[in-house]
Formats: sequence, structure tokens, C-alpha cells
Amino acid sequence: MNPFSLLLLSGVVLLSPWALITGKRSRPEIHGVRKFLWIVNRLYCLVWHRLEAPVMAPVPAQGAAILISNHTAGLDPMVLQASSQRVLGFLIAREFYEFWALRPMCRLLGCIPVRRDGHDLAATRAALRALDEGRVVPIFPEGRINPTSGMTLLEAKPGVAFLVLHAKVPVIPAFIWGTPATNQVWRGLITPSHTRVIYGEPIDLTGPIPDGPIDKQRLAIVAEQMMDAIRALQRRALGSLHEGVRQSDGPEDDLRVGPTPEGRPYALSGDRASQR
Repeated sequence: MNPFSLLLLSGVVLLSPWALITGKRSRPEIHGVRKFLWIVNRLYCLVWHRLEAPVMAPVPAQGAAILISNHTAGLDPMVLQASSQRVLGFLIAREFYEFWALRPMCRLLGCIPVRRDGHDLAATRAALRALDEGRVVPIFPEGRINPTSGMTLLEAKPGVAFLVLHAKVPVIPAFIWGTPATNQVWRGLITPSHTRVIYGEPIDLTGPIPDGPIDKQRLAIVAEQMMDAIRALQRRALGSLHEGVRQSDGPEDDLRVGPTPEGRPYALSGDRASQR
């Protein structure tokens, strides 16, 4: 073998592993049209709502995760997406999902349509399927907009705990504050604000709970653990302002979650447009 052929063969051997790794490397979720929409949304949040997000959401670069956050305004989905490098497929009220002007974007982002009647098993299955496919599913455990700009928190609905226990994926808590104090979705979007969001480290909500039937007690325990994680971020964010802040009790609407007939899984439902 002449020196030139030997040099060429050596180059092929050295470069082959790199070529194989590069070939298998998948594109990021946010690319093409999604990248354009992400930039527009981030600029909107930064300029109109003066968004402050010290760090991006600590979601895994690949694979499934559940992102949980308090729900302060219709702006929240934009805030979370602007501070995440993964596509967030939010739960959105079915009538908004099916609105002709929004439907293409909802499909592009992998949003999950939810009925308002409180027993949407299709939405539950769709959320579990999205997690099985390795997507990030963001959910607001409170189930409705609580328009106090993050000063109070509601109790969590058990349906989110049902997803956590079934999916067994990392759960990342977030806390949003400073949003417009309104539960009207469009007003929350057009009213300027100084919105901020912080994230906690991923938490494991299935470890301390033994295997067994998913009953109301287990759901209640996990739901409370989720809100505890968000409360910890609330205390960290608000500091002295948090002293005296009470736990809010509000009517159960929006993402209501409740038991269905015996033997059937819990279902998700949406009210207003708080689940986007």
C-alpha cells in the first residue's frame, strides 16, 4: 500500500466515529418556523412584559418531563415558553384549539385540546402519550388562573398527580410573579407588566410513595408535594414580601380533575383559556 492510500485510510478510520455521531444527532425541537415563533414570543415577553428569567428552564435536552407552575395570568404559557429551549405543548381549551386562526400554531406546538366538562379522558391519554413520546408537558396544578400576580397560591388538582404517578418522569417546578392581575386572558396579554419567573431543580415525586393502587390519598399527597415545591420558590422569590401571604382558596374550575366512574382514570378538563 502506497503512502497516499495509507494516509487516506487512516483519515477514514479517524473520522468515521465523528461522522456516525453527527449523522445520528437530531435537530433541536425549536427550529424552522418554531424558532421564528420562539424569537417573536421571547421579544414580546422581554419588551412588553419586561420578562426576567435568571436561568432557562432546567428541562432535559431530550426526553420527557413535566413542568409545573403556578397560574397567574393568560400570559403564563408565553413566559414559560420564552424561558425554555424545548417545545412546550400546553393544555388548551378545546374551543381555542379549534379556532381556525389558532389551530395551525396549536398543532405546530403540540398543544393538547381539553374539554371543560371535567371528564376529558382523551386529554389525559393525550398528555400521557406526549410524555411517552419524550415531550415536555407543562401543567398548572392549580387548574385555574389565580390573578394575584403570584402573591397567593391555590390548592393543586389531583389529576396532575395522576399524570406524575403514571408517567414517572422528572418534574420541574416554576414560580411566576409580576404578571397583570387579571383572569381575563386577552387583558393579561395586552397589559404591560414586569413579569419574572424562576425554576427549581427537578424533583422526584414518586420515590417516597410505595407502589400500589393510585387512590385519592396518594393523589392528595403528590398534589401537596407539587405545591410545596412551588411554595418554596415563592418564598425564595418574594422574600420578606411573602410574610403574611395567605394560601388562597378559589372555586374549582379551569383544569378540573376528578374521579370518573369506578375503574377509570382521572380526567383533565379546561375552563376559560387558562390552559394554553
